[in-house]
Amino acid sequence: MAKKARRKKQTVLTQAQLAGTKKQDEVLSDKVIIEYQVPEPTARVAVDFRQEYKYVVNDLQRVGILAAIMLGILIALNLVLR
Repeated sequence: MAKKARRKKQTVLTQAQLAGTKKQDEVLSDKVIIEYQVPEPTARVAVDFRQEYKYVVNDLQRVGILAAIMLGILIALNLVLR
């Protein structure tokens, strides 16, 4: 997929919104277009996700164990309460 090009963003303001902030010769019609640059993205740094999210693996293991225990309890209750 091709990388999207960044374009200048444009904001359209009416003369009433400007309220005297622009000189009369800068106003071309009843609308003024103000352009500004979007900052370039910064360089990305390689991240080791195993180090960053090590706690997630532990949490997922804990949740899996608890789910297995609860399923076992439900099966045991189903057999006992019949």
